[in-house]
Amino acid sequence: MTKTHNKFLFYFLILLAPIVAIEANEDEPVKATHKPPILTTTAIIEIYNHDQFQGIVLIERGKAPFGKAIPGGKVEYGETVENAVRREMMEEVNLELKDLRQFHVYSDPSRDFRHHSVEVAHLAKAFSLPAAGDDAAKAFVVKVEDIPWNELAFDHAQVLHDYLDYRNGNTSTSMIKP
Repeated sequence: MTKTHNKFLFYFLILLAPIVAIEANEDEPVKATHKPPILTTTAIIEIYNHDQFQGIVLIERGKAPFGKAIPGGKVEYGETVENAVRREMMEEVNLELKDLRQFHVYSDPSRDFRHHSVEVAHLAKAFSLPAAGDDAAKAFVVKVEDIPWNELAFDHAQVLHDYLDYRNGNTSTSMIKP
């Protein structure tokens, strides 16, 4: 073959071969990239003064989406959910958790408008008052009868309704032994 033929063949392969290949696979569906949900964790922390139940901890979010929420955050790569919830509670509300146990998993893709997240909710006790840190603008204790239902972010109203059902004896909402 001549140099001209070689040059022509080279350009043909570089420019036209991909087009021919795309047209040949036109009927095959394009596979979507796998995008797993984000794993998060929260803790409904019951505050006690000695043996007297005072209420639960909520935060005022310092970042969008704003509103009141159950404290929590993302599980880091290589971290267990149990370690993540303890770390997040120290960072966000400066509380050491006692009697930590898994409560329920919330995975509705629409629970957070920013992205699909799966929340592993926990129950825990603490014997001191929270102090806001990390992305919490405020941390406070609220009596269960004073929960600000209309101000809660994400699906935390549902989570707290399930918690109150559980607290009132309806154990069907819990997943203590998943």
